[in-house]
Amino acid sequence: MKESLFYIQRINALYNTGAFSKSDRLLADYFLANPCCVNKETASSLSLLTGVSPATIVRFCRKLGFDGLADMKKSIAYSNYIESTASDMDLAKGDDAETVKNKVIQYTKMIVDQLQVSLDASLLQKAADMIGSAAHVVIVGEGGSGTICRAAYDIFLKLAIPCRFVEDIMFQMMEISMMGENDVLLFIINSGRTYNVLQNAEYARDRGLATIGIVGSPNSPLSRFLDVELQTSMFSSSYFSDISAARLCELTTVSILHSILALTRNEEQMEKGDEIAMSIERKRISLK
Repeated sequence: MKESLFYIQRINALYNTGAFSKSDRLLADYFLANPCCVNKETASSLSLLTGVSPATIVRFCRKLGFDGLADMKKSIAYSNYIESTASDMDLAKGDDAETVKNKVIQYTKMIVDQLQVSLDASLLQKAADMIGSAAHVVIVGEGGSGTICRAAYDIFLKLAIPCRFVEDIMFQMMEISMMGENDVLLFIINSGRTYNVLQNAEYARDRGLATIGIVGSPNSPLSRFLDVELQTSMFSSSYFSDISAARLCELTTVSILHSILALTRNEEQMEKGDEIAMSIERKRISLK
């Protein structure tokens, strides 16, 4: 339960980054040792328990991405709901087609809904800024996530963002070796623990390259190599990684980045995007 609570995941992600003050670390240590305490405590009672002021507690919650303590409590309730509901939806031997259909559709709806909690708006903006200002964006992934890499390449290119999609692991390594300080490497990999991708990510870190990752659960082996990590799931599932919901979460995240970027393109970039759109029309049969 401790690791599945989303606010605990955020504390773990920020703990060693320097984002926490001395008082923040007192709070963080208390929450890590007592992950379910928030449900029954107020800012005043937490102040007495930890020795920090109620105002500091509110600021701490905001550092984690919540509006305040009440908002953080809501995320805990939602985490519990997601976990218990997902457990109820596990497929079982003997489930007929109607049952499987209903479970998969409901599960997919639930997974997409939880993106509102798992995706951090400030990190989405930071990732979009990095992509928008990059000299080149190299998009890499493996397995099922590779299909989303291709989709990202498609929609970013239509915004006149210089980018490349590289699927082959060896070609990825060669691309990384040629990338410069103004380039950005975008990983899309749900598990965050594929050996070949991790090896390439470590090489990118050694070269000092800027990196973004769209991953499933937080604190994956890939996390330590990323400058910006966009998490698409609050929990793990025995079959989540292999079904369409995982791809849908990745694609939705890419679409959010695309929309943020589309709203910030300058006139020259928009004209280039229009030119790209017109070039695509040359490959289509006119309906007239």
